[in-house]
Amino acid sequence: MSADATEGRSNRKPPKPLTRDTAWDYLLDLLSRRMYTTAELTRKLLRRGLDPDLATALVGRLAELELVNDATYADQYVSTRSATKGRLGLRQELRQKGVAPEIAEARLEELTPEDQLAAATALIRKNAWRYRPGAADLTTDRMAVMKARAKAFAFLARRGFSVDASQGAIAAVGWFENEV
Repeated sequence: MSADATEGRSNRKPPKPLTRDTAWDYLLDLLSRRMYTTAELTRKLLRRGLDPDLATALVGRLAELELVNDATYADQYVSTRSATKGRLGLRQELRQKGVAPEIAEARLEELTPEDQLAAATALIRKNAWRYRPGAADLTTDRMAVMKARAKAFAFLARRGFSVDASQGAIAAVGWFENEV
């Protein structure tokens, strides 16, 4: 086997280095598919080997043209995912995407505890097949009920819901009331 064959079995050629014009076209192509944060676009350009100063300038120009706006991104991101993610999870995801903490917090403050409770309750009901203890468990096996409650609570915690929202949702569904 040749050295080329053992190093990587992929026949893909590395992408051509980006120039100012090709980087601009690349950015516009990316934005034609979905929204990105300024940090995500900058990272993509840097991964493609573009000079950091040029990458910052190009992404800055996109922001001037209002083709990229982290506040708008955060608004849309939170509004589309707040039914399945809690405030803590959304904060973490926005941080990973490079949204400034003050922008993320401004949008997350709009999520009321009632909204979070309703979302957590709907989510746990939607996944009832996974977390609802069986009828036999409710009357005979206290350990199975406690395990089902713990699984439901852990599920909501992984989704980023607060302790209060998780406990409220578990109480709202009423599946764990008849513990032996």
